[in-house]
Amino acid sequence: MKKKILEVNEISSSTKKSFIIRTITAIAMALVLVPAVIFGDLFFVIPVVLVSFVAFYEYINVLSTKKYPRFIDIFTFLMTIILTYWVWAKQGLTSGFVNGDGHIILNDISISTLALATMMLLLFLFSMMYTKFDVTDVCYLLTMALLISLGFQSLFFLRFSPMSSLSGFYDYNGHHMQSSLLLFYVAIGSFASDIGAYCTGILFGKHKMNPRISPKKTWEGFVGGVVLSFAVSFAYAMILDANGIPLLKTILDIEHWYNILILSLAMPFISVLGDFLFSALKRFYNRKDFSNVLPGHGGVLDRIDSLLVTSLVVTLLILAFSFYRGLF
Repeated sequence: MKKKILEVNEISSSTKKSFIIRTITAIAMALVLVPAVIFGDLFFVIPVVLVSFVAFYEYINVLSTKKYPRFIDIFTFLMTIILTYWVWAKQGLTSGFVNGDGHIILNDISISTLALATMMLLLFLFSMMYTKFDVTDVCYLLTMALLISLGFQSLFFLRFSPMSSLSGFYDYNGHHMQSSLLLFYVAIGSFASDIGAYCTGILFGKHKMNPRISPKKTWEGFVGGVVLSFAVSFAYAMILDANGIPLLKTILDIEHWYNILILSLAMPFISVLGDFLFSALKRFYNRKDFSNVLPGHGGVLDRIDSLLVTSLVVTLLILAFSFYRGLF
């Protein structure tokens, strides 16, 4: 008897139930966040700030079982806020927050070296003072503070940079909401990777990628995620540009299609790497999820971990493309 090349897995009732809960939660989140992204400005800033505060709490709360003084958590929370939103203060003191049309802009991402140095020195000092708070915990908090703060900065950058000097203050024919399409492009690349991997893994997954860190991820799911993410994100960018709406004029448009190709290929790989990174940190501290605020997904960080990492790397690549453009 010949063995089937691609045999569909039997789906358990618990998996079906989990899929339904995840889908309902994802739709509910989309109904809130998609309009916020489209309208931009404070409609986007306010909910993202609130989400970021939940994410800060979640990553700090991973250490809740350790009996060290809680003022360390408060200090870490406040320093993470400073690291995340310092870029706005810096830009406000130089070029300002808005463009000529009165819309919020962001040209760059930035970390305060003074804030980072202060956080680092005091956390290491606390590790010497309290036996329940060790160097491992310091490294975890510093790593997460940097990664999450830069990740949220990147979300703001992707939403507000299309109407900044980075693209020559391109006005999208007067339609401000079209500047949201760059962030949607990255979100599509990240979430399509997650969806493709999840669905393909459920149906055909048999070979584990790294069971020590993420027991449910399979190579079959990984391939499905890469294919879906690339196909959807690249087609999205090309169709928009064909209709006169570039993702980012002079950097991610039809004339620079190779930049779009690079990003569309990179996003699913970065998304998986980001997911593994956060999973490894959770496993180290014996946590399944960062919290349980989102049914079927866990915490805010469990849902947006790959998006934060993908947004950060895409932002860095866009800035690199911009710098390269300026040299020639």
